[in-house]
Amino acid sequence: MKRSDLKNIVKELVEREIGQSKTDPETGIQTTLTNIDPETDKYSWDVSYEVDPQFLYTKLDQLVDYLKKAPDGSELAQFRDILKTLKNKTARVINKSK
Repeated sequence: MKRSDLKNIVKELVEREIGQSKTDPETGIQTTLTNIDPETDKYSWDVSYEVDPQFLYTKLDQLVDYLKKAPDGSELAQFRDILKTLKNKTARVINKSK
């Protein structure tokens, strides 16, 4: 880890307030600062690993595109078809939630 990365992490921690949440755009993991111990300055966090359907759809789409190279009739082509089905079902979930 670079020194500049550590500086950014420290800066972010100093600026956060209790109850403030942050969601990682790549993973969808949400963290909430719940407590700062005044004696030890220990930070306590709640971490929520909720699945973002749009994130899942994007990753499935990338896998299907990658597997388009697989020859028809191969096991990878069968896997691609399974992923297409999952991608379509995920799209339906997203459309229902709108």
